[in-house]
Amino acid sequence: MAMVGAEAPYAPEEPSPWWLKGLAIFMALMVVFMLFSTASGILSPMLVNRFMPEDFEDIEPYPEDGTEEEKAEWDRSNEEWDALVEYIDDMMGVMEFSAVHSGLLAIMGMFCIPVLWRGDRELGVKLVGAWIGVNFLGGMGMMWMMSRIGFMPKFDYGPEAEEVDLDFIETFSVIAGYGQILLCNVLLLGVLVLVASQSKPATSFDIPSGFRPDEPPQP
Repeated sequence: MAMVGAEAPYAPEEPSPWWLKGLAIFMALMVVFMLFSTASGILSPMLVNRFMPEDFEDIEPYPEDGTEEEKAEWDRSNEEWDALVEYIDDMMGVMEFSAVHSGLLAIMGMFCIPVLWRGDRELGVKLVGAWIGVNFLGGMGMMWMMSRIGFMPKFDYGPEAEEVDLDFIETFSVIAGYGQILLCNVLLLGVLVLVASQSKPATSFDIPSGFRPDEPPQP
């Protein structure tokens, strides 16, 4: 009895392991960046506390024998210095939060690298997805802290400040900051989706049929 067609053997093409290995290399670079960010967040408050004077008088003594104009100028500078010190103290809180956030991301990234390098796709994709989630939430938290502190010290900028809408600059900075974090994490998520799709093993639904109707019948 003759067959009308024949099944040709088909070996599904395995996805390139370099999709996962490339993501592992990318995560290694991110870990290095996060370690630098952690070190910066830890060292910056220490250096500020060590070298930044608390009182303006440590920088410029009060002009006891100066004119009234010189004393008024000193008082104005002293007020601005106090505002600057308060602003920097608040910013150091953001830096400390950034150090904790970056340290957590560095630790999570270190777990991702060997998993991805050895080709464990399912676990690797989940770990990187969790890393992106923590990165997004931490970034949004930092922006919330920044929006409460402000992007500029609360100085008395004088009459020339009336020509500039400082509230608009603050609002624009907040919106731009949130937008930057959202865009960055959307791009990271896009990279993860691409790697996940390209590294997916072939299934029975992906394997084309080996039927060849143009082949001659086999006895």
